[in-house]
Order: sequence, then structure tokens, then C-alpha cells
Amino acid sequence: MKTAFKKITPFISIVFFVLAIWFLDQELRQYNLGQIIEQLSEIPNSYIALSVFFSFLSYVILTGYDGLGVRYIGEDLSTGRIVRAGFIGYAFSHNIGMALVTGGSIRYRIYSSWGFSGIKVTQIVGFSALTLWLGFCTVAGLSLVFATPELPENVAIPFDSLRIVGLLLLVMVAGYLVASTLLKEELTIKNWSFSFPDLSLALKQVVLASIDWIIAAMVLYVLLPETEINFYSFIGVFLLAQIIGLFSQVPGGLGVFESVMLLYLSNFMQGPAILGTLLVYRIIYYILPLLVAVVVLAYQEYLTNKRKVRVISQKAVNWIPRVVPHVLSVSVFIGGSILLFSGSMPSEVPRMEWLQVILPLPVIEMSHFFASLVGVGLMVLARSLQRRIEGAYHFTVGLLIFGIIFTLMRGADYEEASILAFMLLVLVPCRGEFHRKTSVMTKGFSPGWVMMISLVFISAIWLGIFSYRNVAYQEDLWWQFTLLGDAPRYLRAMVGVLSFTLIISLMKLLKPKKKLVREPKEYELEKAKDILKQEPRAKPNIVQLGDKELMFSTDNNGFIMYAPESRSMVAMGDPVGPESEVEDLIWNFQDYCEEQDLWPVFYQVREDYLEWYVDLGLTLMKIGEEARVSLTDFEIEENGRRYGDLYDHHKKYRGSDYSFRVIPPEETRAHMANFHAISNRWIEAKGADELGFSQGIFNEEYLSNFPIAAIFKDGEAVAFSNIWEGANYYELSFDLLRNNPETPDEIIDYLLIEMILWGKAEGYEWFSLGMAPLSGMKDHQHSKRWSKVADWVYTYGENFYNFREVRTYREKFNPEWEPRYLAVPGGWALPGVLKDITNLISGGIKGFL
Repeated sequence: MKTAFKKITPFISIVFFVLAIWFLDQELRQYNLGQIIEQLSEIPNSYIALSVFFSFLSYVILTGYDGLGVRYIGEDLSTGRIVRAGFIGYAFSHNIGMALVTGGSIRYRIYSSWGFSGIKVTQIVGFSALTLWLGFCTVAGLSLVFATPELPENVAIPFDSLRIVGLLLLVMVAGYLVASTLLKEELTIKNWSFSFPDLSLALKQVVLASIDWIIAAMVLYVLLPETEINFYSFIGVFLLAQIIGLFSQVPGGLGVFESVMLLYLSNFMQGPAILGTLLVYRIIYYILPLLVAVVVLAYQEYLTNKRKVRVISQKAVNWIPRVVPHVLSVSVFIGGSILLFSGSMPSEVPRMEWLQVILPLPVIEMSHFFASLVGVGLMVLARSLQRRIEGAYHFTVGLLIFGIIFTLMRGADYEEASILAFMLLVLVPCRGEFHRKTSVMTKGFSPGWVMMISLVFISAIWLGIFSYRNVAYQEDLWWQFTLLGDAPRYLRAMVGVLSFTLIISLMKLLKPKKKLVREPKEYELEKAKDILKQEPRAKPNIVQLGDKELMFSTDNNGFIMYAPESRSMVAMGDPVGPESEVEDLIWNFQDYCEEQDLWPVFYQVREDYLEWYVDLGLTLMKIGEEARVSLTDFEIEENGRRYGDLYDHHKKYRGSDYSFRVIPPEETRAHMANFHAISNRWIEAKGADELGFSQGIFNEEYLSNFPIAAIFKDGEAVAFSNIWEGANYYELSFDLLRNNPETPDEIIDYLLIEMILWGKAEGYEWFSLGMAPLSGMKDHQHSKRWSKVADWVYTYGENFYNFREVRTYREKFNPEWEPRYLAVPGGWALPGVLKDITNLISGGIKGFL
């Protein structure tokens, strides 16, 4: 299955993490937690200040990766925007890791809000990743060749010397530079295409990323006590630890990075000093930038909510709503983790003695227990915050308040309380970003979230075991209640935490799964028809074809129509129904696809709800524009020259033997034999097959639902089209548009103009001529496949003219053009998704892929 590896990867990460924790435990078995904490205070403030400076410099350079990426795709973007997107994106991904940001990254949400297509954002992110690896190969290669580090004797490698590895890395970089000089053509490997940058840009990649890796290593190096560690050897091991941590898929390489560094640094330093230094490094390079990103987002959100600056600031920060829930989700998760970690560590004796004066022991015991449960609650709610659920926001605010109270009452831990208070202050101004009414229990945990929660639990359990390894275990330890009884409190809290988590997990696991229904039942189609009575758009009438499955909103006021195709679940258009139902329908569809192990895809969506598709982590591809004629402005009889030959054709046939008539639904069956004959001859002349999904097929049951516009000659129809009607006289459109091949092509012009005039006379506002492809849709690496299918669909499926002439023809009607998009998973899934979509909308055509 396509997601088999994706599902198992988080559990592989857990295995890596457990092995790393086991190694750390073995290496530190002769030490205790107090010794490590003591080392923290021995790091000079000047070292910390220098480390913070290098951390700041590293993140500034990281944003340069995006600058090079923007230049690579030929776009122009201000430095300020590049810095914002890069800094917030890297602050987020460094802490979460690749497992949860693949496809729908923070940077994608920011760049897309500035008008970048999904493919262009993917190119920027991919180019930035390539830049990172070029820097790694360069610095690691130079380090291994000229300052080969001495590894411990218990570490075996399959080479006589690490210099061989270094030379291989440098050869790869040199090969890239040579290719950038010589290869000017696009390189295609299977479904992926890549164009090498020019040599100047390639050199900038190598130089910038090399400097960044060196600066990133300096963040840790300057924290080390004065030893005989050579920086040139150190950086090689640092890079190795970073890459092993990256491949482990553990967020931030937590534990894995520390294990590798401990293995190397143990030749020069004592274990407590190493671990204390690594802890400070984690705070400076990972946690501190994330907190700064959260503050920036909260402040910008505050500005946009102030009336005086709303108009001024809205345009500049319209990317804020797209990233706030995701960054706050991470922050709240970290806050919950801090509560669990602090609950596993010994309390400070002076604080406990002071606390005993004002609080009775039972209150202190209960506060410790409930503080840990609050930590679990925050981690669980973090997922629902990411999904913008209103209930999760209110629960989180409440738990943060309780967390602050319990943290102070369990041990006067004002440090943890300050962090939670800070998160609360950041969360409160962002109330408007959490508006979904869905229950927080409706969605289970994804494998990635299971992994993150598991890693926190494993860390908390190990931290307690490490902290109290000198306490002899006895059965009555569970029932000891004393002021300094930290070990018993830890045991009781862990049992409570695991029990609470088990209950939540069972509630989510026992939630019944929706079953896949292959065909919509009659009563479901009737419900859909009732909803259409309030739907102003005409296109959703395609649901009456009955070839798609339906997902209804909780209140049955809206629906999504969709069809499975291979590994994809393709929704036809936006959700249908009131705007209040749309967002939940989109999220429910994504959840359903996840349960069915399929990719969620939305075909031909409008601009109205793009931000919600982005929230799902989907990539947006502009596939065309819909031509819509304003009927109040359509004046072909009064201003014929404006419409060119359309006016001539209409005038020619209107006074001839041809006549136009709209047949009401109840009378259409009497003409079906005539229409069927026209349809068969049209299909035979075109050499095409019926399509379905995005447009109708000739089916009497389907066509009898609509009025049919027809051109008659000598009492017999020679051309026809069924009419889609939107509610409240808002919009008209057509579906099947077919004529007898023996009639002139101009008869189609006559039919369309008469339909438009009929709609205008009936009081409709708009007439949709359907979607036309754009040259802009070819700005991505899969355009060849898509263009072939589009050519076929528009030539034979959507009526009459060649692909390249569709837009030109519709321009004759002087329409207004509205963009239409394809919302699909990005990354490695994209080629397979495009193949599924093209197969579905083209009726399973062969030979085009």
C-alpha cells in the first residue's frame, strides 16, 4: 500500500529513540540528575551569549536558502517576506521534524498566501533542501579529508579511513557544479523533472549552506568547556550526528543526536557536562527560535484584530491565519511535555519546605498528580488546535490556567508556570482562528502524533527512572505520602498519565469507522437534490448523474461528491451547501480518506475556500479558468459588433428554418429517442467515448431531471443541451452540448446564444460556459501528462473545439474569467495523484500516460 511505509515510519522512529535512550542510560548509569543540573550553572554567561548570537546568525543564513529558491524559480519577492517565511518555517520544522511537515509545510502556507502556486512552493522547498545537502556534503567532505575525527574503538566502519567517505562527498558536490555548467536541458527521471541552476547560483548554494553548517556547529561548540577538542574534527561528528538524527525521523533528532555526540565527546568530557551542554544547545537552537516565532505570530495576530490597523496590516500579514493554529499546536504540545517532564524530576527542597507552610500535604500531592494529567490533556488537544476546533481552544485555555495553578501548588515551579502563562497570553488573542464546531473526539491520532506522544511518554518514564535510580523499589512505595516523597509521586503520576491516555485512546479507537458506500442510494440523491434547491451555482447539478458517492454534513445541509480512483479519492468541485458547512466537510473528507488509506483530491475548486485546502496540507495547482457571462450585460442584439461572428451566426439562423425551444423536464422523455440518435452520431463522428464524473453522459434518467434546450428543423431536433439551473436565479450552465454532425458547426453558436438569451429573459444573473485551460497550468513538471489529457477532454469531452482554441472561442462571449484549481497532496504522491485524476476525468483513456 502507498502509505504502508508512511505508517510504519513513526514506529521505526520510536525504536530508534528507545535505542538512543537505552544508550544514554548505559553511558550515564554512574551519574545522577543533580550532577547534570549542576553543570548547567557552570556554563559561563559569555558562552551562552555567544551561542545565542551564532544561533541567530544561523537562522538568518537559513532564510537565504529560500532566497536562492525564489530566484531559481524566476520569481521576485522582498527580503522581508523571505526572512519571515524562512525563519518561521525552519523554527517550526526543526522542532517537529520531517514526519509531520511533509507536503503541508509552514512555508507552503505562507508562500501560497502571497500568490505562489503549489508547484512553485514545492520547487522552493525542494531547492532549499538541495542547498542544505550541498552544504552538508561540502563541509563534511572537507572535514573528513583534512581533519579526520578519531572515533571510539568500539565503533566499527567498513572503510580503512573516513577520508574515503569525505572524498566521495566532495566528488558529488563537484559533479553538481559540473552539471550546472554543462547541462542546460531539463533532466527527467520517471515522473520528476529538474533543471540545474546556472553555475553562479549553484556556487551560491554551496557557499551559503557550507557557512550555515559551520555556524550551526559553532552554536554547540562555543558552549563546550575548554578542552582539546579540535573544531575541524568536531564539525565532522556534529554533521554525522545531525544526519543520523534526521534519518531516524525522530523530531529534531531528539536523543539520537545526543547519543552520537555523547559517544564522541566522552573522550574529552564527563557525561554530566556533555548532557548539560547538549541541553542548553537544544534550548538555544530549537526552543528559543520557536518561542520567538510564536511571539511574532501572536503580535501580528493582535495587530490584525485592532480596528485602527486592520486595513493597513491585513494585506501584509494575510499569511498569519494559515500558520497560527499549526505553530500554537506545537507550542501547546511542548507545554504539555514540560509538565510531564517536570513531574518526573525531583522537587527543590527549599521550595517544598516553603510550600508546606501555606498548603496541606494532600493538596500538594493532588496538584502533582493533576498537573501531569493536564500535561497529557494539552498534548492531546494540540492535534485538535491544529484542526482549528473551537472546543479545543476553550479546553486548552482552561487547562493552561489549571496547569499554572497546579504547577505552583505542587512545588512552586514558577519557571514552568511562566512558560504556561506565556502560552496562554499568546493563545488568547488568536481566538478567531479556532471556529470549527466539531467535537475534539471525532478524529483519532495519526501515526505521526502517536509517535510524538509516545516519545514524550518514553522520555518522561526514563527521566523518572534516571532521577530515582538510587531509590530502592518496594511495594509500599506507592502508598508513601511525604513532603519529599518525589519517587512515589512520580510512580502515581505515571500510572495516572498512562491510564488517562489509554482511556482517551480507547474512546477514539472504538469510534465506529465509516464504511465505503459504492453507489449513492436513492434517498441520498433526493437529499442532494433538496440541497441543490438552495445552491446558487449550476455545476453541482452533476451530482444527479449518480456516478459519485456522497458525504453529507452533520446537519445534512451540505455534501461532497467524490469517486475513488486507484489510490486517490477525488472530490468533484467544492463542497455544496452553506458556507458554514464547508470547512467541516473538507476536514471530514480528509479524515475519511485517511481512514480509507487514500489520497484526498479536490478537482476544479474555486478561490473561495483555498485556505482550507491549504490547511489540509494540499498543494494547489491552477488548471484553468471558468468563463462566466454576465447576463445583465449581454447585449448581442443591441451591440452586435462586440460579439463578432457570433452575432452574424445568430442573425443568420434566427430567421431561418431553424428554431429554438426549451423543453421542460416533464416533456423531455418524448424527445429522448431523437436526442439519443444525435448523441450517438456525435460520439461516432468525434471518435470518443462517454466520460462521466466531471461532466454528464447520455442517460435518460439523468437528462430527464433538467430542461433541455434544442434546435429544431422541420420538426426534428438537430442539436441539444441540457440546462443546469442554480438556485435563486443566480446561474445557468450547460452539460451535454451535441449536434448532428451533418449540421453546420455554426448551429452550436446559435444554440448557446439562444440559451443565454433565454436565461436573461428568465431573470438569471450569470451563464457559465465551463472551464477553459490556461497556458499558466503548464508551469509545473507534470504539464506534459496533464496537457495530453486536457487536450483530449476539451476536444472530445467538453464539446467542440480544439484544446488550444477553447479559450479563444469563449472569449467571443466577453466573459469574466474565474480561476479553478486542483488541490492535491504534494511531494512524492503528486505524480501518482495526477495519474489517478487524469484516468478518472478522461473515463479511463489509454495511451496518454
